[in-house]
Amino acid sequence: MLENFWRKYLQIKQKIFMKQTLGNSSLHFLSLTKNNNGLFWISFLFGIFSCLMLFWLYQTGESYHENHGAEEIGEIVTNPISGKPFILNTLVENLSAQENNQLECQLPKNVSIVHAINDKTPFKQWLNSFKAEALANDISKETILVAFKNVYPIQKVIDLDRRQKEYSVTFSKYLRNSISARRIERGKSILKKYRTLLKNIEGEYGVQPQILVALWAMESNFGKNMGNFSTINTLATLAHEGRRHSFFRNELLCALHILEEGHIHVGEMKSSWAGAMGQPQFMPSTFFYYGADGDADSKKDIWHNKADVLASAANYLNQIGWKSGQSWGLEVKLPKMFDPYQARFSEEKFLKEWHGLGVKKSNGQQLSVNNRIKGSIILPSGIKGPAFLVFHNFRIIREWNKSMNYALTVGHLSDRLMGQRKLVGKAPKGEKPLTRKQALSLQRNLKILGFYKNKVDGMVGLKSRNAIREYQKSKGIPADGYPSSELILQIQNSIFPLK
Repeated sequence: MLENFWRKYLQIKQKIFMKQTLGNSSLHFLSLTKNNNGLFWISFLFGIFSCLMLFWLYQTGESYHENHGAEEIGEIVTNPISGKPFILNTLVENLSAQENNQLECQLPKNVSIVHAINDKTPFKQWLNSFKAEALANDISKETILVAFKNVYPIQKVIDLDRRQKEYSVTFSKYLRNSISARRIERGKSILKKYRTLLKNIEGEYGVQPQILVALWAMESNFGKNMGNFSTINTLATLAHEGRRHSFFRNELLCALHILEEGHIHVGEMKSSWAGAMGQPQFMPSTFFYYGADGDADSKKDIWHNKADVLASAANYLNQIGWKSGQSWGLEVKLPKMFDPYQARFSEEKFLKEWHGLGVKKSNGQQLSVNNRIKGSIILPSGIKGPAFLVFHNFRIIREWNKSMNYALTVGHLSDRLMGQRKLVGKAPKGEKPLTRKQALSLQRNLKILGFYKNKVDGMVGLKSRNAIREYQKSKGIPADGYPSSELILQIQNSIFPLK
């Protein structure tokens, strides 16, 4: 077995060498020799040198195999060519990752789907396989040994990942649960205490202080609720568990890079059960690409260092498109004859156009007649609830968290921190959250009727709301996309009429 493993290893290394040496350097030389005899001979001699290097690579590997053939599978050993450590493993296909562009820490949108994990693969065997990939991605032997010491699958994490909420949460309840007088006062105190730091961060990244403080409050209650799970243990559990293998496998690799760079010790690297880390609850990939050093100490510590926490949050928003000086949105008052079908997140109009349709601020004042800023009207509780006009920066907040309720709450909390009043619009009378059973039934019925084209998952988000809106339009009823109890019953009866 070891002989076959070593021969496979040599084959891969030889292919990598051919790609990197002949495939890049030699081809570059050849492209220059078309009209230059001197360069032709240089390229010819370089080709001979490459062949000699390949022969040496093979001979060195054979010699090493003869002298070290007794190494155990899964043990970290030293590569005889590079001097770097690697792991012997029966799953030799993992070494092929080097041949097919090495796997590095990626943002989730760039993570490709890799082969599925066999549910019967023991955790230890899977972990050894992953260690091989980590070593191939420039993670040191020392970091791997420290990171994976005493790592084991956590059943509680698996249970939490598979848990499905029985009830959705209405916007009004979400808002009440997230914004309290105490949180507002705490946020105002933080704005005052860290005024200089926040202003400096705004100057560098263009993100308003109240937005950063509102996000900080929502994510970890100003650092009080960061989670107490070991990030490495949690991510290893979820990567092996297999339901979202590619996503968590990448996050685990990113977490190792963070340790490798020395930003945090593995014992202090705590997270939520899903791997969201520190006070801004960044996933490791977000930290890796957007973490910032807010106090110039050469470290990015989002667990303990408030300057790093706030600078990292601002850098992230800035990098994904935050527009400096622009508001997230505002509560508005709609005219009586307003067509709610226009209240679609995909429907953007200039402020001047909304003004022309009779849309006003919630206090009755006119909207500013601006023909440069576009916005969308959204109705989280339907036409009978509060209405909002949201701008570009609202969409950026949704990149942080896709939930409409979350983004609206961050925006409104940021306004409250600046002294603005409560919402004018009230929740519809008798508003109730959907049960999971109701949500699944609603999606199935809309699918049967041809309005819903996506996965039936019990999560009533934008796609489900768009389907509801199209159904409402087809029936000539106010198309606000809101799943009221009456509407759910109507859709049900259209498929299974009452006798």
